[in-house]
Amino acid sequence: MIRGLNPSHLIVAVSAALTAVVVAQQPASKAPVGRPPVLIEGARVLDVVRGRYLSPSFVFIENGRIKSVTPEAPASLPDGTVRIEAVGSALVPGLVDAHAWAAPSSGLEADYFYLMGLAHGVTGYRVMNVRTSWGVAQRERSISGAIVAPRLWTSGRGIDQGASPDRWLFDATDPAAAAGEVRRQVDAKVNWIAGYDSLTPDVYRAMTAEARRAGVRVSGQPGASSMIDLAAAGVASIETLAYPLRPRSGPAADAWLAAAARDLNALQARLVRGRITMVPMLAAAMAGAFPEDVVDDPSLALLPEAGRAALKASLAKRSAADVAKAKRAWTSQAAFVKRLVSAGGRVAAGTGFELGGYPPPGVGLHRELAALVRAGLTPIEAIRAATSTAAELVGAKPSTVRFTPGADADFIVVSGDPLKQIEALVNVTHVVRAGEVFDPKVLLARATRVKGK
Repeated sequence: MIRGLNPSHLIVAVSAALTAVVVAQQPASKAPVGRPPVLIEGARVLDVVRGRYLSPSFVFIENGRIKSVTPEAPASLPDGTVRIEAVGSALVPGLVDAHAWAAPSSGLEADYFYLMGLAHGVTGYRVMNVRTSWGVAQRERSISGAIVAPRLWTSGRGIDQGASPDRWLFDATDPAAAAGEVRRQVDAKVNWIAGYDSLTPDVYRAMTAEARRAGVRVSGQPGASSMIDLAAAGVASIETLAYPLRPRSGPAADAWLAAAARDLNALQARLVRGRITMVPMLAAAMAGAFPEDVVDDPSLALLPEAGRAALKASLAKRSAADVAKAKRAWTSQAAFVKRLVSAGGRVAAGTGFELGGYPPPGVGLHRELAALVRAGLTPIEAIRAATSTAAELVGAKPSTVRFTPGADADFIVVSGDPLKQIEALVNVTHVVRAGEVFDPKVLLARATRVKGK
């Protein structure tokens, strides 16, 4: 999660050895005990790599993994197999929110985030900035099935400068202090290190050097370091579009609008060359650029009442001039994302949970995918941002997004055709997480009961 984010907002290739270490840190599945086998009957399978549907198939799941994918039903099935008729539906790999706030706060339990995610087909969370020991423990609980949650990949507490140190944030007074915190978090077995917007380039360089020795990646947020500074420091991902060329010296919208096209093209080329993943969070930025759309968004009903009130009050204070500037900046940022993807760059879909909780967890990822399409991406490019690219960012195995025997059974059953209309992806009829089948309506009802009032 990003604290205080204004919503208007590995230069080096990873060696084979580093990749092996990162993949080894992903949450490993454990075969669930007492879970019945499942047969999904007659659905089209979406191959996100090729961007097309495969022939209608019968997908058989046992012990939390896909056992077979066949054109006909297996000749025999174990007793107690759950059969789901899915003719006319599409099977889509489970969605991954690459920048999720999924930690307890004064008004919300972590279960709210987990249930909201699963209810909307999000089977994986890249959790940002949580108390280190708590985050690692929650990840292990998600693996064992002790909690009903998406598969979790976690950072530890966010590393920043000038922050009030607490269980969520570490104040890195200098590069040596930041490197020491990186070592502590690596020893605690986090999946990566989260850097924040007040870190200067020298601190980021110290963090990435320390993390690289352990095979752990670093994410960075523009601010005291520009996007191009972060790329030069060797971060694996950049969280949000802000301050592309120079460190923060005013509003992020001003910095973006002042950037010359030639310099933005150079930044784009550097991101592509360095295989750095951009997590733009365009839907969150839409709150500042298109407040009228946000106020009318029916998903606000899923937020606690206090969150809705805070969001609407904040939007009501924005002047027409500020909104117009934010809209111009968003349009420029969206064009940058489109060019980045067209050039072979990496974009992962993430949400955050800022400005009164917008966009809401779970459904917010669908808002992000719609924003990516609004920016000019095709539906399959947007879907990849929440599947194959996001899975690669967290270090998941390639089989995570493929319907192949032995792969973890994390996917969703969708009515409609999301390749033609991205909004169809929200029509989730079944969620399969580690081989367990969930009814989205039941999950949503549970989330509503646990959210704050």
